[in-house]
Amino acid sequence: MDVSGIKSAFSFGGRRLRDVVGFDFGASGVRAVRLATGREGVVVSGVWSAEAPLTDPLVFPHEMRARAAAIAVSHPDAVARLLFIPRPASKLDDVPFADLLGIADPQAFRMAMEIAHSHASETHVLLAAIPETDAAAALHPFAQGIPAPQSLEVAGLAAINGLILCTPAIEEQSAILLDLGAEVATVAITTPRRLAFVRQFRIGANTIMKKLGERLGMDAETAREAVGGGVVDATEQIRAVFDPLTNQIILGRDFVSRRFNVRPDHVYVSGGLFRSPAWAQPLQVALDVGVTIWNPLADLPAASGALDAETVAEGCRFAAAVGAALGILENTPA
Repeated sequence: MDVSGIKSAFSFGGRRLRDVVGFDFGASGVRAVRLATGREGVVVSGVWSAEAPLTDPLVFPHEMRARAAAIAVSHPDAVARLLFIPRPASKLDDVPFADLLGIADPQAFRMAMEIAHSHASETHVLLAAIPETDAAAALHPFAQGIPAPQSLEVAGLAAINGLILCTPAIEEQSAILLDLGAEVATVAITTPRRLAFVRQFRIGANTIMKKLGERLGMDAETAREAVGGGVVDATEQIRAVFDPLTNQIILGRDFVSRRFNVRPDHVYVSGGLFRSPAWAQPLQVALDVGVTIWNPLADLPAASGALDAETVAEGCRFAAAVGAALGILENTPA
């Protein structure tokens, strides 16, 4: 099940891509992961990051100069949503998708759609939109030479797509998938072999940490380290600052339960905050289900010397970059 959908993937020179760098341009910097395919499957061959905003000029190191790039962009104004349209897929031409996404000026966004499911009376459409200024800024470093862009997608969808591609069991589950970025949370809910819910919320790790710091009388980074490292027991405060996010997830879960008569029984999470398992506990308690943290750098095999233990420990931060690259490797023709 490929739920990234919002991309313009194509094969490079008509041949199957076997070496792709996934780039994630987010609020906390740039993350890049190089993936290659061979006889043993997909292997991590390089990782790179820079604490630089999207507007800064970038010079990629030599090990990131593969022939192809997959690009993910995170921005508070980006939109990702699964809509249920009461008509068949052949009659969607006049649907005002921009209005349904709350976009007043469609010319200011790059928009795309993918039909997730369709029958005679209803079509499930996955839509996404990225602000044009951010899309152009993300593509600018690739204007000449290599790596050549192969896709552009919303970072949260890329991370969730990577999680699904690396966890085949999800296809047979009803599960909640959460990518918690710095500024935005992306939530998807699946039923067996079907995508049932996708929304984004402006409740990111930065907001959660700021509120926690205020409650504990610390700055956000100190609160992150103290609580994540087990120095401070702030169980009640953590629960309170996670409440806005968990409440949104519960509403989505209830919607899926009513519409599809199935109740999600597990949560999979990705994002830099989950480098410490302590941050998954509020979700486990509030949703009363098991939680699995997806660290793609621990999940995927790596080429000799490509990763060290410290980089693997930071792997949750590279979920969108890995997901973007995996989507290209999975979907280019043989």
